[in-house]
Amino acid sequence: MSTSLAPASSAIDPSRVDGKPGGERRATQVRGGALLAAGALAALVAGACGGRVVVDGFEPPPDGSGSSGGSWSSGDTASSVPQGSSGAGQGGSIGEGGAPPIPPLVKEEHDNVGIDGAIPVTVQPGTLGFTAVAEIMASSPSFDPIGIESILGPDGRLLAADYTIPGTMAAFFNQGIGAAAVPQTGADASAPLAPGVYWIKLGNGGVGPLEEPVRLSVWHRRTLDGRFHGGKIDINAFIAGDAVSEQYMRRALLSAYEGYVGLGVGSINVHHIGSEWEFVDEEVLPGVLEQTAGAPGRPALNVIAVTAFEGRIEDASGVTPAVPSVAVEHGTHLSGIVVTLYEEPSVDTIILRHELGHLAGLFHTTEFDADFGDPLDDTSKCSNVRPLAERCPDFGNLMFPTGGDFSGTMTPQQTAIVRASALYRGIVEQGGGAAVPLPADADTPASGAPIAPPAPGEGARSFAPDRLASTAALPPYAAALLAGHFCGQSAARGADFYELLRAAGGADVDRLLAVGRDPGAPAYVRARALTAAGRAATRSSASARVITELQALAADPRLPRRARLGAVEGVASASPAAARALAARLTADADGVVERMAARAAAR
Repeated sequence: MSTSLAPASSAIDPSRVDGKPGGERRATQVRGGALLAAGALAALVAGACGGRVVVDGFEPPPDGSGSSGGSWSSGDTASSVPQGSSGAGQGGSIGEGGAPPIPPLVKEEHDNVGIDGAIPVTVQPGTLGFTAVAEIMASSPSFDPIGIESILGPDGRLLAADYTIPGTMAAFFNQGIGAAAVPQTGADASAPLAPGVYWIKLGNGGVGPLEEPVRLSVWHRRTLDGRFHGGKIDINAFIAGDAVSEQYMRRALLSAYEGYVGLGVGSINVHHIGSEWEFVDEEVLPGVLEQTAGAPGRPALNVIAVTAFEGRIEDASGVTPAVPSVAVEHGTHLSGIVVTLYEEPSVDTIILRHELGHLAGLFHTTEFDADFGDPLDDTSKCSNVRPLAERCPDFGNLMFPTGGDFSGTMTPQQTAIVRASALYRGIVEQGGGAAVPLPADADTPASGAPIAPPAPGEGARSFAPDRLASTAALPPYAAALLAGHFCGQSAARGADFYELLRAAGGADVDRLLAVGRDPGAPAYVRARALTAAGRAATRSSASARVITELQALAADPRLPRRARLGAVEGVASASPAAARALAARLTADADGVVERMAARAAAR
C-alpha cells in the first residue's frame, strides 16, 4: 500500500485539474520569478535577532562550552578550534569511519527576523561555501513569497542583488522559502571563501508586511584546510504510484551519484507516495515536494520519481524548484528534485546529475534565451542555442539545457560550487571520515529500512541514440532532442519542447511514427516521437490516419508503458474527441497508469 511521510493535510489536492470547477490552486500565487518581472521591487532588508549555532552531528549546549570541535557563542559564528602539535584540530568521536576534529557543516540560525535590517554572517577561514535559507515559520508550508534579496561580501562586492545574480535566471525566492548560495559565480568559486563578515538581506518582493515570523538559516561548509576532502550523499527516494520500481530507482541513484564530484553515496531510503502524485504540473509541484516531510536524515537529498510532467513543464525529464534548493530541510517547497526516470541508465544519470547541479547552485551554461547563462568563468557559452544546438561549444557540459551529448562534463568551477553546498555529510581532512547525520527534526517518524541493492549489472541497458536507424532519418538536432534531457527550468521559463523539435526539423509525421514503432528505440524516445506525431498531425493532411495509428499504439499492451503514454498524449494533442474515445477504450486497461493517463488526457 502506498504511504506518504507527509501530514495528511497536504496543501494541494493533485486530483484537481485545470478547467474543472474548484481547480484553483494556491500554488499559482508565485512561480518562476513572477515577482521580479515588474522590475520594481522595494529595497527592503531584514533585521537579525542573534544566532543559534548547530553543528553537523551535534548541538553544543546553550552555555557555549561545547564539547569537542571548538567553542561556539550564541550570537555569532566565531569558533576556536584547539590545535594539536600536528596542527590538526582535536575532537571527540563523531562521524562515520573517523572523528572530524571540526564540524564540516555548521548551521547558524536567526529567528524572528524582519525586513528592516541586514544580517551579519561571519565566515571563518577554511569555509568552502555557505547556503542561506529564508523561511516563513507557519504551521503548514506557506505560499507567501520570501527570499534572499541581496548578499554583500566582506570586500563590498554585491554577490546577489534584487533576488538574482545579473545575467542568470536566478530567483532567490519562492513560496514560503527562498535560498541563495555562495559561491554561485566564478569570482567566488575558488576554495576557500574569503573570510570575514557577509551581509544578508531578506525580502518578500515588496508585497506588504510579513504576517508570519521569518527564520534565516545559514549553513557553512568547512574543512580544516579549506580544501575538499569528500563526503557522503544520503538519499531519500520517493516513488509516486508505479512510476518506477524500487530496484531500478536504487540502481539509478547509485549509478548517478557514486563518485559524483568526488562524493560517495551514503544511505538510500525508499518511500512510496500515492498514485495521485504520478502526474505533476507547475502548480502541483509544491505539493509533491511537501510529501518529503518527515524524511530521515539531514543533510539528505530528496529525489521524487513521477510518471510524467504536465502543464508548463510538459515533457520535462526533471524539475528543481529553485537554484539552489535545499537538502537540509524536508517538507518545504524547495526540498528536493522531481524526476521522471526512463530506465535508460546513461540518460537517467544525466537527468539526476543535472537536477542535482541545480539544487547545489548551478545554472545552465547557456539558456535558450542567449542573453542569459551561468556566471562562471570556465564554462563555454553558446551564442544561440536554437539554431546551433549540437554545434554549441558547451553541448558536452552537464548543465547544457538539454543535457548535451550525455558525456556529463563539468568544469572546475562547477565542481567547486557543488562541493561547497550543504548537500552532503562532509569530511574535514585527508583520510578522515564523514560526519554522522544531523539530528532529525522534531516528530520525524522512523525511517523505513533501505531496500537491498540490485545485483551487479542488473537493470536496463544503455544505448547510443545516434545509432538508431529510425532516428537517423531525422535531422541531427531533432534526434538529439528526442533522446536528450529536457530540463524543467527551461520549460518553466517558456521553452516548448515540441516547438524546439519542430524548429529543428522534427515535424515529419511519418518519420516520427517510424521512431515510435521502432522496438529498438528506447521507450521514452518512442514516447516523445509519438506525442510529436500527434502534434504535427494537426498541420498534416494525414491527420486521420495518424490519429488512428496512435490510438492503436496506445491500446497495444505489447508496447512499453512509456511508449503507450506518448501515444495517448499524441492522440490528445491531435483531437480531443479522439482522446475521449481512447479513454473509453482504455477503461479497465491492465496497466492502471495508462488508464489514468488516458482519463486525464480526455478531461482536458
